[in-house]
Amino acid sequence: METPTKTEVLLEVIERRLAEISERQHALAVERARLAEQLTPLRLGVTSPDLAVALLRAKGVALRRLAPSAVDRIPPEVVLRAVVSPHPKVTPLPSRSETA
Repeated sequence: METPTKTEVLLEVIERRLAEISERQHALAVERARLAEQLTPLRLGVTSPDLAVALLRAKGVALRRLAPSAVDRIPPEVVLRAVVSPHPKVTPLPSRSETA
């Protein structure tokens, strides 16, 4: 093979590879936009995290870094405790007319 022919073949291979990479990047950008659109209600606090995860799973979206049974778990009961005020109780001072 001559040098110009090798160069042309290499350029064709590089162009094909760049086209594949471009297609993958486009597919990832579309998927990212779709996920961002679906997660917006969660960020705004419109839906609960468990509901958002269940909806995404129902649509076939696999989420990374999530325990497999996060939606199936029953959330623990929340124990409410009385909170002591950090400010001491203040007794009102007697008015001047009472002290005179």
